[in-house]
Amino acid sequence: GDAMHANFYVLQYHLYLLALCQYLRLRNSAFRYEAQFGGVLYIFIRGIDHHRNPETGIYFDRPKAALINVLGRALIPGFEKLM
Repeated sequence: GDAMHANFYVLQYHLYLLALCQYLRLRNSAFRYEAQFGGVLYIFIRGIDHHRNPETGIYFDRPKAALINVLGRALIPGFEKLM
């Protein structure tokens, strides 16, 4: 988690996620975030060490739709709330 915050990867994936949701809604008007989005996965290849912990070097998050909605309203004029 430290590398994720120190290198602003958390900000990066939130912005990419917002863009992805906009794209998916344009391609499929029936897109539903909560039902169809599985999450964000970062794998730090050089950081994987199964001897220490099977999750070392792996970061997963699935932001709530409410957070993506707040970001969307703040950054995109006319943003329509995710369902």
